Amino acid sequence: MPRGTDCVSNVTPSGVPVGHRGGVRCVFRTILTGCAVLVFAVGGSVAAQPIVDVRYEGVVADLMATPEGLAFLEAFRAIRRDYLGEADASDLLDGAIRGMVGALADPYVRYLDVDQLAAERRTTRGPASIVALSLGDLGYLRLASFDSERAGDSFAAELEILMQRGVRALIVDLRGNTGGLVLGGLQVLDVFLSEVVLGYRATRFGQVPLGYANPRAVSLPLAVLIDRDTASTAEIVAGALQTSGRARLYGEVSAGKGVGQSTVPLSHGGELRLVTFAWSLPDGRSIDGWGLTPDMPLRGQVAALEVGDLVRVVLEPELDPVLAMAVRDLRRVVGDDLGYGAGSAPPIQAETSR
Repeated sequence: MPRGTDCVSNVTPSGVPVGHRGGVRCVFRTILTGCAVLVFAVGGSVAAQPIVDVRYEGVVADLMATPEGLAFLEAFRAIRRDYLGEADASDLLDGAIRGMVGALADPYVRYLDVDQLAAERRTTRGPASIVALSLGDLGYLRLASFDSERAGDSFAAELEILMQRGVRALIVDLRGNTGGLVLGGLQVLDVFLSEVVLGYRATRFGQVPLGYANPRAVSLPLAVLIDRDTASTAEIVAGALQTSGRARLYGEVSAGKGVGQSTVPLSHGGELRLVTFAWSLPDGRSIDGWGLTPDMPLRGQVAALEVGDLVRVVLEPELDPVLAMAVRDLRRVVGDDLGYGAGSAPPIQAETSR
């Protein structure tokens, strides 16, 4: 599975925040409160007893009740009191959070400090990278990732332009797409599916189906391209389209990342990406560890082709056998030569970012 991919669920399809927002904030404050409790317990110089927020009393009690919890507090107190060098409390506690995340040994759990989070937000709030072009009356859309908050809306906007140009069939290229925000993926599915379950989201507290009812869903013939790097949200999209019978998949078995993260804001401005849910396909099958098996298995290009090369694939299929096969099959479905003859250059729309 590709490293560093995220299937982040920061909102539900209705826009309501999800995830257990207080989880790590609770741990962070618990550490501070627990340290205060220990100071008073061992004879600190302040006479008044500390006030413990009632929300954290149980967690503080759990921390104080374990040898490991006491050992942490003892170590923190000793470093602050006796260490000869400089020991900044913020740095120590930041390291403690990183240590907790590392102890989970889960490649999909991440801790982002203030600076890291600011850098990532510039990506999520930036434009979505989409290649949209028309090959006669065949439309092609390549979505590089779902990292941008605008991915779903940008995809729909580019598709609308292609439909205004009269395309009669579509290819959606998700090769190399390692995922991103779940909401963007659900928005893409909403374009193509009507009144169906898009998948199931399972947490520690149960499993719920997610679905939309879109009577105006696009009904054009559809092919989806995937490869070994297609993961997370991209697999949710491709898997739902395949399982519902809406599209055929072309390419390689996908990565198989069927778990997702919820964002947990932290009091100091950082954020935790905590694995909180697993995703299964509309028929109940799990993606995690298995991936998606294409209807037409074929290995093609690993690196994304430039726009000019994409156009040449129609005339030179050896450049990208996967894309060429999808073009061939859709030609058969729409029953024509896609509006141009051999040796002529089809009209294209240049690469865009929205």
